[in-house]
Amino acid sequence: MKTTSSRGLFSRGTPGRCVLIGAGAVAFACILWQTAHWTRIFELRRIRAAARDALSVYVGDLQSELDKFEALPLILAQNPLFVQLLSHPDQRRLATRVNIELERINRLAETSAIYILDRRGLTIASSNWRGPISFVGEDLSFRPYFQQAMQGRPGRYFALGTTSKVRGYYFSAPIRFGERIVGVITVKVQLHRLENIWSQGSEKVVVTDHYGVIFITSYAPWKFCSLWPLDPEIAEALRRSRRYGDIQPRPLTSTVHHGNAGDAEVINLEGSMLPDSDQVRQADYSRHPFLLQSYDMPDAGWTVHILSDISHVKTQVRNMVLLAGSLIVTLLLGGLLLHHRRRARQEREALERRSRKALEEANRMLEQRVLERTAELTDINQRLRQEIRERQHTESELRAAQQGLVQAGKLAAIGQMAAGITHEINQPLAAIRMFADNALVFLDRAAVRDVRANLQDIVELVGKIAEITDHLKSFARKSPGRPTAVPVGQAIENALVLLDNQIRKIDARIDCRLPPADTMVLGDPIRLEQVLVNVIRNSLDAVASRSRREVRIRVHVGPEQVTVVVHDSGPGIAKKHMHRLFDAFFTRRKDGKGLGLGLSLSLAIVKDFGGTIIPSNDAGGGAVMSIVLRRVQVNQEKAQ
Repeated sequence: MKTTSSRGLFSRGTPGRCVLIGAGAVAFACILWQTAHWTRIFELRRIRAAARDALSVYVGDLQSELDKFEALPLILAQNPLFVQLLSHPDQRRLATRVNIELERINRLAETSAIYILDRRGLTIASSNWRGPISFVGEDLSFRPYFQQAMQGRPGRYFALGTTSKVRGYYFSAPIRFGERIVGVITVKVQLHRLENIWSQGSEKVVVTDHYGVIFITSYAPWKFCSLWPLDPEIAEALRRSRRYGDIQPRPLTSTVHHGNAGDAEVINLEGSMLPDSDQVRQADYSRHPFLLQSYDMPDAGWTVHILSDISHVKTQVRNMVLLAGSLIVTLLLGGLLLHHRRRARQEREALERRSRKALEEANRMLEQRVLERTAELTDINQRLRQEIRERQHTESELRAAQQGLVQAGKLAAIGQMAAGITHEINQPLAAIRMFADNALVFLDRAAVRDVRANLQDIVELVGKIAEITDHLKSFARKSPGRPTAVPVGQAIENALVLLDNQIRKIDARIDCRLPPADTMVLGDPIRLEQVLVNVIRNSLDAVASRSRREVRIRVHVGPEQVTVVVHDSGPGIAKKHMHRLFDAFFTRRKDGKGLGLGLSLSLAIVKDFGGTIIPSNDAGGGAVMSIVLRRVQVNQEKAQ
């Protein structure tokens, strides 16, 4: 039988095939371009809508903060005491009364400063008149808020304080005597609270003056930068007005272009100005695109901006284009496959019936094998899921066992310290009983002063007992296990308090140099104390039988790590024991007092904190245990 050849319309060299391929390529390119176009528009609209809602919330917070203090200078301007001082500025007692009153109002209103200027712009009274930084005597006539108030209208102005160097928003109002303006009352407000709240959000929010200089921001490194490069005239005007002191605003971006984002602007931030969370992408972008939306506050002369990271839009557009292209290619290949199957089916129908039946039988057998193989794979998958569940259950039990071992090691340490702590408590208890007996005798004699002295001694001894038991209870309780910032110096001190009896019992010398109090490491206070107690107690055991009984503790602070080094004057660690030092139930003690869990549990605890313990021997003698911990940087902005 003669079959139909597939080399007809689509044979090589025919004009019809070239036209069809060209039309398909054009259609394919148009679909991909349209997909990219609409994907970008949709994603930008979504980002813009979310950012616009967030911007409304931020503007509302800022407006509410300003509204709280707007009427305060207008109310204070009516105070007759202030008018009296402006009429008689040379009366010192009157000036002192005004300063005290301004100080009281500033404390109640929780403002930064309140002060009074005379007609020349000189400060004659201020709430900070007796502080280290006082505005009294300052000439502030160049400030716009003073000039606005002297024109008879309320003033508003944001600037860096010339004396305090602290940012603030200034509200001012004229003080009148009759129809004549005799001075100006000014209220300075800090907006640190809003910045602290904004910094917790994921958006980047900035507030600029009418020049585009950022003076309030949720991202501290952008403070006193500008959105765009400033003209030389504007930069000179800012320098003359001393609005921001000697600071020269750096631009976040050198160019601005309007993208396909509606009423928003797309700006490219320079790589050096990117937020910390975006630094990892600087290798891919020398400039980073952000969607900028703004809201004007004409009463304050400000503009609130919100910057939304849109660098991922390019990736999303690329992914959608790839998805659309893959779908089109899949459909095309599917169509070709259907076409070839149809032609193959037509050819198969032309074959003899016997061949067709044989082929159908072969297909039926193949489908049966596929079903059998599918059932086999399903059974294997079920067994794998069961094994995974059993492994997860085993890991949970191992984790619980590890926590139990940690607590067991801690209770074992407490048991070893119990005798010494009992001795520590018995002495104050005996003294308390003696003082109580004496107090009864003095009470019978009506010697109230002696009774009071004995009771005071009893209170101090009870406090000493409480201090000992508090350390023991804190060490004994189970830790929640959540790593946090821990002062390493405090942890060392607490461990030494718990080991104080053993130290005095063997008459050991502890040479300890603690780091600064703000040195923090990642860990848990209770579990870190347990590690330090285990390591230092091992050192004390090592030197107990030596003529020179000394343990030296040093803390080396690096940019990323803090290392606590415990060096004893003992015999050191034998080479054959070095590789087994952290094995569970391995101990070098021959008196049966050790469980062999201390160092094993300590290493597990420190590894949970992201650190490690490194044993070694000092060239001059003795063992050295180095506890390496991750350092935690704690940065706080001090409000001026």
